[in-house]
Order: sequence, then structure tokens, then C-alpha cells
Amino acid sequence: MSDSLSRRRLLQLLPTAAAASALPIAAQTAPVQKMTQVPRAPRPSKEVRAIWIHPEQHTSPDEKTGKAQIKATVERYARANFTLLLPWTVSGYLAALDHPQYRKLHPTAEWDYLGYLIEEASKEGLDVDLWYSFTDYRDPASPEFDPAMGGSKDWMAKRLDEVVPNQTLMKLDAQRPDNVCPQHYQARAWMQAQLERTFARYPKLNGFHIEEPGYGTKGYCVCPLCRSVFEQLHGRKLTEVLDTQIAEDFRTLGNSAFVEEVRDQMAQRHAKMTLSANGGFDWRHDRIRGRDWGRWANSGWLRYFIPQVYQSDINIFREQLALTISDIGLSCPVYAGMALDSTSGKSTIQNIVQQINAARDLGAPGVSLFHGAAFTDDDLKVLRDVPFKKPV
Repeated sequence: MSDSLSRRRLLQLLPTAAAASALPIAAQTAPVQKMTQVPRAPRPSKEVRAIWIHPEQHTSPDEKTGKAQIKATVERYARANFTLLLPWTVSGYLAALDHPQYRKLHPTAEWDYLGYLIEEASKEGLDVDLWYSFTDYRDPASPEFDPAMGGSKDWMAKRLDEVVPNQTLMKLDAQRPDNVCPQHYQARAWMQAQLERTFARYPKLNGFHIEEPGYGTKGYCVCPLCRSVFEQLHGRKLTEVLDTQIAEDFRTLGNSAFVEEVRDQMAQRHAKMTLSANGGFDWRHDRIRGRDWGRWANSGWLRYFIPQVYQSDINIFREQLALTISDIGLSCPVYAGMALDSTSGKSTIQNIVQQINAARDLGAPGVSLFHGAAFTDDDLKVLRDVPFKKPV
């Protein structure tokens, strides 16, 4: 298998998948059981107050204007007593820092808005964790798929309906996002090399925060590599059993490999940086899309995890956050994720205040709010005057 993980490596990463290959199909589709927790990651010494932001899309490409906007953005969150900024960053922007051909789509790379944001945040006492997806939020123009950049179109994940147009195995979303397939070790190595340059470029970067580490929707991945390796391992066609437990196990392999490799990379070269992730509130559901964060957290791989508990009902919010804390809270600090405005709907600043207090009651050592542009100055004043009144 010249362009794949070796069989030995696959078995090292997921022994249960190897063992399952010898079991009857009924045994293979048994539900995943509750995981054992072991105390691993330390709780933060102070409450973390984070906010996800999208500065690139709200910043002028003009350097003077853009820098003024970035400075104002950092200062407004500092005044509201936040402690951590999570700026959304895509691989195209990171490529544009060194390759002018990508600056048409990412003009702020000309003067490096991200580097300026990190410097301004440092002056205000705010940490910055780079917010990045290694699978989702790609398009055909992404550098991972550009041979001139060392990428390959073969690394693009394929959804079931692309290979079996009339499939009836599962209901799929109408929109089909472009993803990188992390089963390709060369794709993982390409992204890790880009991240290494990024970490070295920004020595004041506090951490690396992974967005929903897995495929964007159900139905992935049935690219030629995935089909070939799965059939070699299990003697079954992946397209025929994509909705089974054994296919779910297989789907987590590349994602787990990426997280493990980046963790090792950071430990060896950037030991002071933190590795974290976000996702849904229930790892059992997320794992269907290859997002095995429950196991990563309980293995001590993550410094913190943020469940996106995007609920306006306070009782449902408590219930869902409590599940995440019960599942992984002993092994990994859980920061409560809440949204003022998201694809799940809109909330109010009063609800956000309630949820911050509920998260504290449940023992969460931090909160993270989505997303920066949704919060008005009046909203931030409410946060500063009520739940964030005392600086940490």
C-alpha cells in the first residue's frame, strides 16, 4: 500500500477494527460502550473566557485600515474581560503568506493580519489559539489540492453519492462540502509541514484549536484509497457497509492519526503550545463522521475540548453540557461552547449570561462564545458588567 497507512499502523491505531474483522457482522455493529476516564490534562489555573472570531473576513486588505480594525477588535474583547481569542484560519491564508498567487483570495496576507493580531493580543494579555480545520471547509482551489504547491487532487474526500450515484444506503445532506481525506498520510504530512511553518512564524501563539475534527457530513469517505484499504483489511466493499460500526471505526483512523501526529509534533518542537478541539456535545454522534474526540480526550491528547452546546433552552443546555462533562471531564477540561448566532439559530445575551452561570455551576473551567461578529458593543458591556465583571 504505497499511498496509505501500512496495515501494521492501521492495527496500532485502532485494534478494535482489526479484531472486528474476524467477527460476524452482527457483532461488528454493536454500539460503542462508555469509555474509561483517567485523570490526564490539568485544569486551567484561572477561568478561561474564549471567543471564536473570523477576523480575516472582517478586515480591510489596506494595511493601515486593516491594522486599525484588528487593534480595535482585540481591544474590545480585552475590555470585556475575555482571556482567549480563537481566530478562524484556513490553509489558503497560510499558503498566501509565502505564495503571492494565493493573495487574490487572501489579500490581508500581504501584511499578515494574523501576526499583527497575535502581537496586539499579547500586548493586551490575551492568549491566541489558532482555530483551524484539517478536513472540512475546503474547495477545489485549496492549496492541498494544488500540485504546484505539492498537493494532490487525489487527497479530496469522496462522498458515497459521488461513487454510487443512486445509493439508498443512507440519507445524505443536499449540500456536499469539499473535504480533505486524512487517510492519505501524504495529505497529513503536507498539512503538518504547513502548520510547522506557521507555529515557527508565530512564537507567541498559545495553542492550536481544531475545528470539528472529521468529515463535514455523513457519507464520507469512499475515495479510491479508502475503498482499497478497507477491502484489504476487512474483505468487504466499503460502499456497501458504510453505515456499519466497522466502517465507522475505519473512518476515524486518518483523523486519529492526524491528531496523534500533530500532538507529537507539538510536544517535540512547541511544548508550550496547547492542543484542543471542538465538536458536538455527544462523541457517540460525532464519531459517525470520524470525529473520535471522546477517545482523544480520555487518552490525554487534548488540553481542553469545547462542546458546541448551541441551545437557547437552559434546561437542554445543562443536560447536554453535563453529558460532555460526564463523558470526558475527568480526563480533559471541558469549556462550555455557546452561540449568540449560528446555523442552529439565534439566542439572546440574557440567555448567554444564564448559560455562563450554568456552566460554572456544572464545574466547567471555561466558556467559549460563538461568534465575535454577532456580539454588539452593548452585548459585550453586559458580559463585562455581569458574568465577566471580575477580571481573572
